[in-house]
Parts: sequence; structure tokens; C-alpha cells
Amino acid sequence: MIRKFIPSALAIGLVASVYAEKPAQTPAVEPAKPEASTPAIEAPAKPAMDPALVKADSSYALGLRTGSTFGQQFGRFGVGAADIQEDMFIKGFMAAVKGDKPDLSEEKLQAAMQALGDLLQTREKESAATNLEAGNKFLAENGKRQGVITTKSGLQYEVIAKGGEEKYVAPKEGTEDTKQFLVNYKGTLINGKVFDASPEGSPVPMTLQVVPGFKEALTTMPVGAKWKLFLPASLAYGDKRASADIGPNTTLIFEMELVKIQDAPAAPEGGMPFPMPQGGPDGAPEQ
Repeated sequence: MIRKFIPSALAIGLVASVYAEKPAQTPAVEPAKPEASTPAIEAPAKPAMDPALVKADSSYALGLRTGSTFGQQFGRFGVGAADIQEDMFIKGFMAAVKGDKPDLSEEKLQAAMQALGDLLQTREKESAATNLEAGNKFLAENGKRQGVITTKSGLQYEVIAKGGEEKYVAPKEGTEDTKQFLVNYKGTLINGKVFDASPEGSPVPMTLQVVPGFKEALTTMPVGAKWKLFLPASLAYGDKRASADIGPNTTLIFEMELVKIQDAPAAPEGGMPFPMPQGGPDGAPEQ
């Protein structure tokens, strides 16, 4: 979910291929002359962009990329656009880019960030209480709907497609679990906002290192099944903020299709990254 804040380098490469002609050789036998062919029509060269336009458009592109990365990195702490004074943000950003001396002393910078941290902490506590109340109310009503099943853990789900007979089989005690799950999914909040989804037509490979509610579903549903999951915060990310969209105590909804269960490939050096949605290694709650 989190990517590096500012790229360490920006490289623009131009690659040219040069082909050398070999000297002509006289053949032993004169070959037949080929039939005349229509000469290839060369595509017209693209007109060069105006340097001023290049600077303007590329600056905007760099701003978009940097802003996207900033939003992901600091959004998980609850920092949003409403917390930023644009003129001062741009001033500080450009001072860092140019290597200029900051207008504020290190003491003032630290004091400002500490004050922002205190503000965010207070706000997150309020958000946690609000989200928990809204989630509990939603789940209480949702559990009454026909077709919705509630497990002992509190996970709610409804079956959209039943699937086949094949299911996950846990390894013997003391044996490493080497299974991988290919999954299509879409994650939404209870207000309908989509916060994550697998690429269309490309199931995402997952291990069981996912949030508890997702793990419970993976180890319960048959291959080919499609379920709609309703995860209370306790089976999702708990009382900690996970991203700009997923605040503390947020109830999550997933449309999930288990496409295949297979043996996981050997992990590359440095380990295998966990796919979304991520979670701790604790086991699924009892059904």
C-alpha cells in the first residue's frame, strides 16, 4: 500500500539503433530480378513539442505523481488535503527541491509537526468511535437480510455463486502451508466507495497472510465460489488506520471469487510481498 515517497532519480533515456551496411558481393550465379514492390511509406515524424509546453506538462505530471505518493504515505496517518495550506506546502516543497535554506528553524518545524500529530491523534480517536458505531449498526441490520450468514467470529457473507467441491485443506501440524489462492475481489466501504480491487480478468495470487476475515473466507469457500463478505473491524484492520480511505474501526465489504487453489511458487530472494488486502499472520476466527 505504501510506496517510496520521492523517487531517488528521474531518468529519461533516448535509445538509437545504428545498422551498418555490409559491402556488396558478386554472386556466382546472377539471380533473377525480383518483381517491383511498392516502396514502404515512412510515417511522418512527430512534431517536436514546444519546450515551454514540455516544462508545463511534465511539471504537472511530476506534481501528480508526487501528490499521489504523498497521499498514500501520509494518508495512512490521517493527513488529507484539508490539513494542508497550499501556498506554504508548495513553498516548502520547492525549498527542498532547490536545496534552499528553510524559512522556519528546525525547532519551529518540529513543534509544528508535533502539534499536527497531537491533532491527528485526537481526530483518530473520534473517528474510531464514530466508525465503530456506524459499522455495528450496519452489521446488525445487514445480518437480518435473507441469505446473509453470520459465523461465530462475526464474519457475515452471502453466497453469490456456489462453486464446486474443491476446498482448502490445511497442512499437517508442524508443516509449512505452501498453498496459494487466486482471487478476484473488490473492496468497498459501507458507504459504497471502492478502495481496492483486483485487475479485471487477472486474479490476484494470495497466501493466508491477509486480514482475518479474508482468511476465514479463503479457507472455507469452495473453488469457483463467489461470496460477498462483510468484515467487522475486528476481522479487518482493527482500531488502527490502514490507509487514507480505511480509518480506524472501519467495517469493510468484499466481493470475492476464489478462482483456484495451487501450490505457491518458490519465494524470490528477499521474500514474497503480501498482496492486498493485507493483515497479520494470526489465524482465522472460529466458525
